[in-house]
Amino acid sequence: MIPYLIFAVSISGLFLSIYLTLLPPPPFCEISSFLSCDTVLSSAYAKFLGVPTAFYGVVWFAIAASLSMLASNGKRFAKLALGWAVIGVAAVGVLTYVELVLIGAVCILCTAAHVLAIAVAALSFYQFKS
Repeated sequence: MIPYLIFAVSISGLFLSIYLTLLPPPPFCEISSFLSCDTVLSSAYAKFLGVPTAFYGVVWFAIAASLSMLASNGKRFAKLALGWAVIGVAAVGVLTYVELVLIGAVCILCTAAHVLAIAVAALSFYQFKS
């Protein structure tokens, strides 16, 4: 059951990351100067190595979804999925630092993607320990 839950959360993160990569932020994301998706997504940090930062989320969530299905067949893939999840949590830490300290604004859609990545990590840990 846990691999399917990880898969569902990963697919949700995948679609959110695709949205953040391809489309402009919706009006409801502009709450204040601090809570502003537009500020974050138009900052100098919105691209890394010439690629939209959100696209890295697309890749991460796609791999996490794939690993969740492979992990349902054995501990070896569960360990790999957990390692991938740790990388995701580390990236969330860096991205949160960039938003809060370097940009001075928070994108609520990015934060939702971060929460989904942390959920994948927590579920992956639970699956690995089971």
